[in-house]
Order: sequence, then structure tokens, then C-alpha cells
Amino acid sequence: MTGHLTTDFIAEEMSRRGYRVEFGGSAEVTGGSADSRTVRPGELFCAFPGERTHGDAYVAAAFRAGAVAAICSRPPAELPPGRTLVVAPDTTKAVGELARAWRLACNPRVVGVTGTVGKTTAKDLSAAALSRHFRVYSRRGNYNSREGLPLALLGLRRGDEVAVLEIAMDSRGEIAYLASIALPEIAGVLNIGLTHIEKLGSIEAIAEEKLSLVRALPASGTAILNMDDPRIAPEAARLPCRVIGFGAPGSGAGLVVRDAAARGLEGTSFTVAYEGRAARVESPVPGLHTIPAALFTIAAGIALGLPFEDAAAAVAAAELPDRRITVRRSDTGAAILDDRYNSSPASLAGALRLLRDAEGRRIALLGKMAELGDYEEQEHRAAGALAAECADILIAVGETCRVMAQAAREAGMAQVHWFAEKDDAARFVRDILGPGDTVLLKASRSQAFETIIPLLEGEP
Repeated sequence: MTGHLTTDFIAEEMSRRGYRVEFGGSAEVTGGSADSRTVRPGELFCAFPGERTHGDAYVAAAFRAGAVAAICSRPPAELPPGRTLVVAPDTTKAVGELARAWRLACNPRVVGVTGTVGKTTAKDLSAAALSRHFRVYSRRGNYNSREGLPLALLGLRRGDEVAVLEIAMDSRGEIAYLASIALPEIAGVLNIGLTHIEKLGSIEAIAEEKLSLVRALPASGTAILNMDDPRIAPEAARLPCRVIGFGAPGSGAGLVVRDAAARGLEGTSFTVAYEGRAARVESPVPGLHTIPAALFTIAAGIALGLPFEDAAAAVAAAELPDRRITVRRSDTGAAILDDRYNSSPASLAGALRLLRDAEGRRIALLGKMAELGDYEEQEHRAAGALAAECADILIAVGETCRVMAQAAREAGMAQVHWFAEKDDAARFVRDILGPGDTVLLKASRSQAFETIIPLLEGEP
């Protein structure tokens, strides 16, 4: 055995909690999946309820794809031989219980991170940097929700020394619930912004939700706080655990950053000081807005016992398999900054400032930011004004972005174009692209901007 979760562990834990278990024999379980289309042989399929359909309908398909076990609320008509099945009325609750039990069995030192933007970057950078000193587990992708975080934990192996996890929310109490499963020893809050305000109602409610992660730490734990954020900084004096703050001079932070400089798509550089010592750090992640992720990484290393100099050096040495901003190439010779995974006021501002530093003609192809509630018009107007500072051409897509285009024009931007449909916008951009141009592609996930990338790259 290689330390993976096993069907024996699943059967024992789920039976102990009173769930119906049909044991199909001993087998290793290499991780958890909630999508029968992408489940891999050896995984546990978790049949979560969805907005349109329930995962119960896909258990048989998951078994055909090679899943060795499944947790569902309604069993399939036939159970293939050699497969383990757990039947639970509430699959989300059952998977969370299993994930917590497995986390305790493996017992790594858990590092958790939350924030309105930058969670995935901080998780990936921390995992890559810390892996130079520890056996680190971190699941790639955005497994950070009520369903996703337990799936991430199911991939732990006995012998993993550190687990780095991102923790998100879209409802009250979600972060505290996830913290009760992950049981972090070290946790950080990167920033607090407006995303999810439609669901939580106010920025104050968002702050309370984000801060619940560090409030869940034991007294022996370490909180990592962005002292430049006025909604986060006051928490430093309230927490009973150790606090490592990061921020600018005068913020009261322990990790003080200064002399930050962008290095284009190569990353950023900055000087960081801690307890009378200083180090120059070159982060491989582009954009000045990603520096909090690097500071979180250094703080996590210190919290885990690394000397300051080693923690700082690990950032520069980190090898990231995937970057949030992917550089693609058009057959016209233009560069495409593919940052269309998601969009919020802070992340869009960071991406626009990265575009500003590009050479040649700078083109921003932008869709709407989601979940802004009553702040939607205000934030899209602010984005338009910033685009006027950072880009030569703005192409705004969708009804929500009309005000973005209007604000850019009011700010003096000469080349502003609005399109109702993303395909029309992409064709327009394609027609004007030339060698040396740089195009920033950014929108909320619901806009599915990935469908227009082939056109921009040159496919007919």
C-alpha cells in the first residue's frame, strides 16, 4: 500500500456512523470526484445534489469509468462486483465526515487560506515553495467549497507532512464548517472584497465569514493576516493564537514589504523584512496584485518552522505547474493573456495593471464581474476608468458592461467598443490583432470566455 485512502477505511468509518455499506473488497482509493465524466480509475465517486440534477443519477456511469467506491443517497439498480457502496441520506454531510476522519488519520499540518481573490495562487505558490522542505499535499484546481474541500482531503496520503488548502464560501457559515473538517493549524486571510455580496448582503458579513477561518484556529496555531486591509488588521489584536501579519511599512506587520517591482510575465520582485532581517524575493507569479500570495507563502514557511531566509528563498525557487494567467499566442503574432477563469474588482484591477506593463498595443477584452449585487454598476464603472489608464483599446461584452465602456470613454479613452455577444467581440479583436499586440481576456466563469480563445488564436 502507498498510504492512500482505502475502501476498508471508508467501510469502517461509514458503518460506524450508521450508514448502509456494501463492501466490495479491499482497494486503494486515490482521491475523490463528483463528476462521472472525469472520474478516474481508483477514485471515490461522491454523488452530491446539484442545481439541475442529483449525482445519484451518475453512480453507474462512475463505476463504469473505474470508480472503486461511491457515496450516494439512492443506490444504482445494480452494483458491479468489487465495488464499495455507501448509502447516506445526506451525501454532502457523509463525505464531509469521511474527509475529516481521513484528515485526522493522516494528521498533516494543515495550512488554509481564504480571501476574496488570490486564494488559488496562494495555495499553489505555497505548495510549490514548501515542497522544497516538506512532503506537501495540495490538490490542483479549485477544490475549496462545501463539496470541493472534502474531495481535496480524500487525496491525502499517510506520510504527507503538510497539506495546503484553499477555503472559499458562498453562504454564511460555510468557512467555519470547512474549518471543522480541515482543522487547520495555520490559516490566512488575504483580503476582503465585494464578491458574494449578493448572497451575504454586506461587506461586513463577508468579512465575518472570511475571518471565521482564523477564528477557528487553536491557541497553538498561527494566523496570517494582511495588515494593509482595514477589515482584517483589527483581528490581529483579538486572536489568542500567534499572528504573522504582512503589509507595507507602518501597517504594524511583522513581514514588511517594500520596493515592489513588476517583471512583466516573469513575475514580481520585492524586499521583505522580518525581525531585523531582510531578503530580496523574486516571485514567479506575475502582477503586483499577487504579492500577498508570496507573503502568505513566506509566513506559512515561518509558521512551519523554516528560517526566514529559507522561507523567502523558497518562493523564488517554486516551480508552478500551472499559472492562473496563461500566455497564449495568436497566429498573428499577438500575445493573449488568458485570465478568464473568473473576475472580481480586485483581480480585474490586478490583471489590467499587468496589461499596462506590456509592450506594444494593449487590448482589454472584458466581460462582466459576477455576484456584485448593488455594487455592480459602481464596480463596472470603476473598471472602465481603470481600463482607460491601462489599455489602448477596450472591448466590453454584455449588457452589464455598457457602463464600463461608458466610463472608459468619459475617462478619455479613444478606442472603446461594446458588443452584446462575446463571439462578435472576438471576431472584432481577431480582425485588428497584429504582431506585438497583447490582449487581456477576463470575465466571470459564467461568461464562458474559453469558447472564443480558438478564434483569437487563429482557428477558422
